[in-house]
Amino acid sequence: MIKIGESDLKMLRGISTGAALFTLIVALTMLFSVIQLKTIDPLDNKALNAIKEQYDRDPDNALIAEQVRSLDLMARKAYFASRRQVETGAYLLVAGAVVFLLCQRLIAESKKTLPSVPGEKQDQLTYNTRYARYLAGTVAFLTIAAIASSFILRSTLPDLSGKSTAKAEKIKENKGTIVAGSDSFQPDAVNYPFFRGQDGRATAGGTGYPVNWDGESGTNIKWKITVPKNGQSSPVIWGDKLFITGSDGNTCEVYCINKNSGKIEWTAPASGLEGEPEAPPETDQETGLAASSPATDGKSVCAIFANGNLVCLDLDGNRKWAKNIGKPVNIYGYSSSLVIYNGIVIVQFDSDEKVSLMGFDPETGELKYETIRRGRPVWSSPVIATFDGQPQVIINGNPEVTAFDPLTGNELWTVQCLTGDVAPSLAVNSKMVYAVTDYAMLAAIKPGTGASIVWNDNMFTPNVSSPAANDNFLFISTGNGDVACYDAMKGDTLWTRYVMDQFYASPVIAEDKVYMLDRSGVMHILKAGPVYEVIAESPIGEPADCTPAFSEKAVFIRGKNNLYCISEN
Repeated sequence: MIKIGESDLKMLRGISTGAALFTLIVALTMLFSVIQLKTIDPLDNKALNAIKEQYDRDPDNALIAEQVRSLDLMARKAYFASRRQVETGAYLLVAGAVVFLLCQRLIAESKKTLPSVPGEKQDQLTYNTRYARYLAGTVAFLTIAAIASSFILRSTLPDLSGKSTAKAEKIKENKGTIVAGSDSFQPDAVNYPFFRGQDGRATAGGTGYPVNWDGESGTNIKWKITVPKNGQSSPVIWGDKLFITGSDGNTCEVYCINKNSGKIEWTAPASGLEGEPEAPPETDQETGLAASSPATDGKSVCAIFANGNLVCLDLDGNRKWAKNIGKPVNIYGYSSSLVIYNGIVIVQFDSDEKVSLMGFDPETGELKYETIRRGRPVWSSPVIATFDGQPQVIINGNPEVTAFDPLTGNELWTVQCLTGDVAPSLAVNSKMVYAVTDYAMLAAIKPGTGASIVWNDNMFTPNVSSPAANDNFLFISTGNGDVACYDAMKGDTLWTRYVMDQFYASPVIAEDKVYMLDRSGVMHILKAGPVYEVIAESPIGEPADCTPAFSEKAVFIRGKNNLYCISEN
């Protein structure tokens, strides 16, 4: 037992009371920060909206554009400062609780040995005892509740501690870990089979792609056509055939277009299937039913729509099979694109009812597997990569980035990463996986058993556009008009610019260039290097949100009204 004098006892009581008050103040501060995070949009303030209105009236004013950028960055910094308050508050609560409990322990032990003070009245002793017990009980309850709440809240926040970097270095030493270094990805110069190209990795094969064109004057516009029905799906290519989808009401169609002439070779219906909902699901006005890009492997072309219709055709437009796989209801509408790997059509299915990964036989439509995923629905699309000889399909989810075996659907690794409305797909190079979404963070992930975040940043985070990466650089374009280049391995920001327009289309790396298409239809063609260098800024003459396709020295862009083939030949 510990013997403590009366003066020391008074000091302990003072420290205990101070720790209790400190813990209470921190808990209230954290609660206020969380309320801010839940209720305040950092970009929805009067000053920022007012200056944006001025910019809309005078879009060529560089001074106003810079003011928009400055206010936007200030709002984002304030937002992430609130997030860090919650993160730091968890540790402060633990510290306050430890001090409080230690002092109470010492006070309780001292009471067993201290003699009673002569002349002290019994009622005063009873009062002091009750007061101490009430104080201890109240503060203990508040402390436990605050600590529990903080850890629950922290589970929805990104890892800003920096400890993940050290952990990732240790992973290299673990036996059996899937590590990067054996990825032999070589994009095809002709075929561009999925959303963002081969394996969905936003890298075009081949050389000689044009950099200068003008849709209004017709400069380097080989052809342009109007797609019969509207859609947000991006074009995919196999050989001389370009595939794209469209919808009108509940009517969905798949189109095959000759990429050399622009002639529509065939149209295949994708409606009227058994189980199809009578009324189309509610979607965001810009999304519609045909937001998901089709996929092809040279034998089949498959397409999925926001009403749950999944169809598979041969390259001549003959239907192999079609089925409705369930109505994917969510707040914005379904937009995940398909990929095909080694005879398996891979479907990322996200709805309020369930989130899963499905694999279908492209010849028969047989469901080979369905793996239920954890978390909430997202709007990203799967990518394919190989690490340490293990092929994997990787999904940018909420809250986890997860890799699966594309042939069996078995989970390979996962790491908690993002929160919020996750729409961007992942970027991949031979060493890492890059995940991002707006109001969360950009995270570089070392894949494999014990997958971990190597570095992160929260300054440039797109809401729709997906990043693109090679082994040296990572490129970002955002919904606020920012473009940025990072050192892919270290996470250093190499350059940034504000280009005065939003980006929904994803950047694509081709040769030593990166192509970034803004929402007004201007392609910003930049040097894919550590220094910001503009090669050209080429417009198609109409708005565009779809990611371009690249094949045999030609660029294919779906605008709001037309589909363009751009070539210098």
